[in-house]
Amino acid sequence: MLSILSKLAHVIQNIQYPVKYDLGSYIQVLKEINAVKLDSFSDHELKELSSDLKRQVCNGVSPDKLLVQSFALVRQAARRVLGIKPFDTQVIAAIALHQGKMVEMQTGEGKTLAAVMPAYLNALTGKGVHVLTFNDYLARRDALWMGPIYEFLSLSAGYVNEGMSTSERQNAYAADITYVTAKEAGFDYLRDFLCMEKEIVVHRPFHYAIVDEADSILIDEARIPLVIAGNVAAGEENLLHLSKIVRGPRHGSYWELTTMIVAG
Repeated sequence: MLSILSKLAHVIQNIQYPVKYDLGSYIQVLKEINAVKLDSFSDHELKELSSDLKRQVCNGVSPDKLLVQSFALVRQAARRVLGIKPFDTQVIAAIALHQGKMVEMQTGEGKTLAAVMPAYLNALTGKGVHVLTFNDYLARRDALWMGPIYEFLSLSAGYVNEGMSTSERQNAYAADITYVTAKEAGFDYLRDFLCMEKEIVVHRPFHYAIVDEADSILIDEARIPLVIAGNVAAGEENLLHLSKIVRGPRHGSYWELTTMIVAG
């Protein structure tokens, strides 16, 4: 009986505080990443390594199996391009993000740089990655700041801001990594449903996303629904046609609908 109660208490505690404090598994992966030595590689060799990783993913190799090498590669690229080498804490955060975990990092700990590693790894599929930021300024800043790392590794980065045209949005979403606010991405998703032509749809099929400022986006902003409202002109011909259909059937007769008629 006591063992059952003990297990029940443990389950309840995990529900109330679903925080993982044991970093042992992450430390082991970190050691493997640190063991990869790329200092002697030339820029061309690093680019070739990136291309090889992308070929492996396209040939069916799981990104999980390429995490160690790809994270070490991004780390080296960041040092060469920006002069910034991600710290171990940032690498651990990147590992957790790739695994779909929520990571808490204080201001100044380098969340923007930490997100580059899982973004790069999951962009190797060619299916696109969204990095959802809190505002337009951060979307543009982070894309321009981290963009050179992706470009060094033969990937593209773009950003979406309010006021952009349809073609600009299409180009941004077509990039390997797209920085965009959750609000803009959400409204673009809704607008795509209103498109009557495939050529003006901006989104492509969703694949992987990293949410920055998750508490604000998933809690604060989530309380306000995204709504697109507008006027629809009434179609007199459809209304007249419907009135004739309503007056047509007689008692005892049966009709089978074969087409959809939309009024207004």
